[in-house]
Amino acid sequence: MSQTTITVLCENTAAGPMGLLGEHGFAALIQGRNGPILFDTGQSISLANNARVLGIDLRDIDTVVLSHGHYDHTGGLPDVLKPPRNVEIISHPDIFSPKYAEFEGPQGLVRPFIGIKYRREYLQGACGARFTFHSQPTEIRPGMLFSGEVPRKTDFEHPDTRLKVEQNDQLVEDPLLDDASLLVETDSGPVILLGCAHAGVVNVMNHFAEQTGHRRFHAVIGGTHLGFMGGPGPQLDKAMDAFDDYGVELIGVAHCTGQEAAALCRHRFKDRFAFASVGWSRTF
Repeated sequence: MSQTTITVLCENTAAGPMGLLGEHGFAALIQGRNGPILFDTGQSISLANNARVLGIDLRDIDTVVLSHGHYDHTGGLPDVLKPPRNVEIISHPDIFSPKYAEFEGPQGLVRPFIGIKYRREYLQGACGARFTFHSQPTEIRPGMLFSGEVPRKTDFEHPDTRLKVEQNDQLVEDPLLDDASLLVETDSGPVILLGCAHAGVVNVMNHFAEQTGHRRFHAVIGGTHLGFMGGPGPQLDKAMDAFDDYGVELIGVAHCTGQEAAALCRHRFKDRFAFASVGWSRTF
């Protein structure tokens, strides 16, 4: 097995070197025996800029894995798809469902569109994308498992009721069945990549454990949704306990984790903790 390097290209904050942009969203590049694979594409302008600063040529990427169909994980798609070259996009089939948020703004209730900004026809036609959809756990490359739909089994990880989907001309709570994660087998052990973990980070770890038989994970990297918008939820302590139960040696949080939840994770895990800002990179 060859070494695997994971580099964060899009995230809310930027570390170094100079010239990197922070932007609400997430994207990470996986470099290893399967070639360069991009996990999510960020929100908009940061992907192309940060790739250039870090010396990464997006034209070398022929596979993109999307964690779910929200704008802050899919906005950079055209930058990685051009010039058109039959790039494969792997995701759950629900990524193009019309997604919205619903919350109280200064002028009252607002419902902004938060789904993919580009029509599938445009991405396939003008950009030459080739979509491959999976709703079940699928080995998309040797040693790389796409989660498919993650069963919601814990009693402490609850959906974000502000997230909606349009059905029959009405907005209903989005079950986010398209929320998917990726498990990468590395020389150091299995590494889990999360987009937002809307299914619950413990549900994700439990799901991968059931699918693979792994009882330990070397690293968990990405958005955990443990304290986004309103501070840490009641699931934080149980999620941190689960990191210990699974022997996670590196907890690299990002994006929707929330600052307070990240600080509490740092306090508990010390050297096992990292904030995965733009430019953060690890080899496994």
